Amino acid sequence: MKVSEIYRKYKIMPNLQTHMLRVSSVASIICDNFLKPIDKNLIITAALLHDIGNMVRFKLEVFPEFLEPEGLKFWSKTQQEFIRKYGKNDYEATYKILRQIGIKPKAFSLIKSMEFKKAPVNAKLKNFEMKICQYSDLRVAPFGILSLEERLREVQNRFMRNKGVSDKEFKHLAESMKKIEKQIFSTTKIRPSDITEEQVNLLMDKFRDFEVIS
Repeated sequence: MKVSEIYRKYKIMPNLQTHMLRVSSVASIICDNFLKPIDKNLIITAALLHDIGNMVRFKLEVFPEFLEPEGLKFWSKTQQEFIRKYGKNDYEATYKILRQIGIKPKAFSLIKSMEFKKAPVNAKLKNFEMKICQYSDLRVAPFGILSLEERLREVQNRFMRNKGVSDKEFKHLAESMKKIEKQIFSTTKIRPSDITEEQVNLLMDKFRDFEVIS
C-alpha cells in the first residue's frame, strides 16, 4: 500500500503528513550519503509512519493555519473519532495503527526506538538504522528543517512540561542526541549543515508514492 493511501485511510492531518514526509526526506539524504550498508527502505518506512497516532494529542486551536481547508469543526470531529478508536496516548495509538497496517517487526522496532527518551540507549547501540531514524525526526520542526542545536532549544520547555522531564534529564537526552549526530556524520559524505529545507522540499512529494513494507 502506498503511504498516501494509508494517510487517506486514517484521515491524517496535512501538517502531520508533511512532518513525516520531511523526516523521510532527511533520512533519505543521510542514507544516500552513508558509507556503511543500511536498509534504506526500512528506514523510510519507519519515518513515514512514526507519528501516525499523533492525531490524538493535537491542540487544534494552536495552529489554525494547519486546519485549512477543512477547518476546526471537521478536524475536531475527526480527532474525537480517532481517540475513540485508538485512545488518548499518542504512542499507543501509533502502535495500534501499525499493527493494523501489518508492517514488518523490524520497522515496528525502529519506530519504537524514535521516542526521544530512547536517545541514551540509541547512542550506545551500533544500530545505525535506529540512529538515523531518531536523528532525522529531531531535525524537523513544525515549520521546517532546523539544526539539531536549534531543534533541541525549540523542544526543551515543551518536552519538560508535557513529559515531566527535569532539566538534568533533558540535558542528558540532548547530549545523547549530539553523540548520535557525531556518530552518523562520521560515517557519511556530508555534514549536518548540508541537510537543508531546499533539499528536503525537492524530495518530499516522491515519498507519497512509497510502498510501505508489510
